[in-house]
Amino acid sequence: MESFRPVPIDVIQLNEKSVVDLFIKHDERFVPFLGRGGIFTKEQLVELNRFGINKVYIRVTDANAFEEYVHTHSELILTDPTIPPRVKEAAFYVSSIHALRKAMHDPNSERIEEIKNTLKPMFKNIMKNKVLLKDLFSITEHDFNTYTHSINVGIYATALAIHFFEHDASVGMESLEHQCYGYFLHDVGKCMVPLTILRKQGKLSQEEWTVMKRHPQWGYAILMETGHLTDEAAYISMQHHERPDGSGYPFGMSDIHPCARICAIADIFDALISTRSYKSPMKPLDAIEIIRREARSDFDTSLVDTFVRMLGMNNESSGLSRTASG
Repeated sequence: MESFRPVPIDVIQLNEKSVVDLFIKHDERFVPFLGRGGIFTKEQLVELNRFGINKVYIRVTDANAFEEYVHTHSELILTDPTIPPRVKEAAFYVSSIHALRKAMHDPNSERIEEIKNTLKPMFKNIMKNKVLLKDLFSITEHDFNTYTHSINVGIYATALAIHFFEHDASVGMESLEHQCYGYFLHDVGKCMVPLTILRKQGKLSQEEWTVMKRHPQWGYAILMETGHLTDEAAYISMQHHERPDGSGYPFGMSDIHPCARICAIADIFDALISTRSYKSPMKPLDAIEIIRREARSDFDTSLVDTFVRMLGMNNESSGLSRTASG
């Protein structure tokens, strides 16, 4: 049985040939919309918009070719001031997944540098217009896999850092940018985890879990070896599963880097609200309650409070609460 994944309609370039077959979803069936090599026209876009369709579907087997196509256009899209923000966000999301996929397949200096080059223009756009962050929340996918999870965590954690340090003069734009790279690469150590474990449909055995728990150490080693990022990024990778009460891993430490604490909140939140093979997604407000219970210091409580305000979840009728749940 074929598997499909959604892609934002905004990343399909008008008047260009499609590099893959495109489908739309109707009554739980995937219906052909545009064949490989077909031209995507403005009239088709208008028709999709008329029916409220903002995403199309591609075969999972075509994901790499499609992501490469978007990645090729992404730099021009992200730096062109005439292109609408929603198109930039969609291009960034797909392009960053592609860059991360390549980095985790072969985490060398060149791949790490490519991720930095993908993230930098969107980070600068966000710093100029923080409203973009809310729009990015709305396009996150919550069908859990290593790549979408890493991008989602990167978006949430970067947003949290920007909001939390907004009035702290000691944390400038350069520091936030360096943190941003670390948030998106927090799980890079999973490239060392065997695929049989990483892609297992269901809960891990005790032996498999022991292997999985080593990924923060592997991530730290990879980021320190490449030398393309600051120590902050490496500490984010190594400590994002540590907990203030010492119950985390890999070392059970309680003295945790502030950036790693920011990443931990984003990491737990996205994992809880995502669909997994062995569990249904949790409602965002329920996920926040779990995160609140894990906060063991004034610093962590303040981070969670900022996160709630950032997502608009202190007002249950807010649009952000709905977008975070799917």
